[in-house]
Amino acid sequence: MLIDFEKWHGTKNDFVVSWILTTDRDLLVPTFERLAPKICARDGSGVGADGILVLISKSRKDPHPEELVIINSDGSQAKNCGNGLRCAAMSARRRAYREGVLDFEGVTMTVQGTAIDCRFIGKESHPMVAVSMPVPAVGAANSWHDEVVRAVKNIQAGEKSLKGDIQTVSIGNPHVVVTVSDASLDLAAIAGRPLQAVRSGDGINVHIASALDVTEKDRQRARRDIGEEIGDFYKVFPWERGAGPTQACGTGACAVAVTALATGLTERSQWVGIDMPGGRLYIKQDDPDSLVTLAGPAVLTFTGNLDI
Repeated sequence: MLIDFEKWHGTKNDFVVSWILTTDRDLLVPTFERLAPKICARDGSGVGADGILVLISKSRKDPHPEELVIINSDGSQAKNCGNGLRCAAMSARRRAYREGVLDFEGVTMTVQGTAIDCRFIGKESHPMVAVSMPVPAVGAANSWHDEVVRAVKNIQAGEKSLKGDIQTVSIGNPHVVVTVSDASLDLAAIAGRPLQAVRSGDGINVHIASALDVTEKDRQRARRDIGEEIGDFYKVFPWERGAGPTQACGTGACAVAVTALATGLTERSQWVGIDMPGGRLYIKQDDPDSLVTLAGPAVLTFTGNLDI
């Protein structure tokens, strides 16, 4: 059976995107889960991706999906994925344009029962996708906070360069942010591998972050990208459960920004810039009890079909 797909990336966090009909959901979603390791393989035998996005709609022309299923490269389902949501939204915009719907300003997608709004901002020729992410739970509000903090401290005891502030954030999926003086991919690997055994083996998304100075060039780029300036800026290296090191993690970028905002040292009136290996994202949260806005690009790289 041949299935059409699109390959997208959001700050180089890449996905195989496929639209299927509601009537085929019960057959094709389990098939994608089973074949995910093969499809996502980067050794030349698969398409190569961090995950699969399955958009489910009633018709082959409808750009408004009833549901989005996010499948990790190991076949497990994710509850949220900021970069994936942006790619799915841009895929919906592409479908709308093909059908002659040129005033397609945004789309709402349901992921595991949660409706998430996506809108398009910035220049028409270089649009960004702004995603309304859930209200985060920070620190002790997470039942697993103490377990994760203990696990990180045990790793820090043997790795001096990993020592720094620890915070947990849940934003549809679980994260731990360790803020150090000089973040690196090596530190993300040192922390990421063992932390996949915490939370009863469910693991956690790990982010090693360092604060950077905001330059005038950064401010100019933000004005070009989102029409506003950034007040704070972080370098971040993610290690995602179910995927390992990735070029970017949208919910992880939100977790880092929320961690910074929770200190009270970062102004909520401005955006927070997050640089990950794959590119730059922008985060804003007006108050601790409000939704988090994640803004960033999504790029179509190629299309094809899969024999499943």
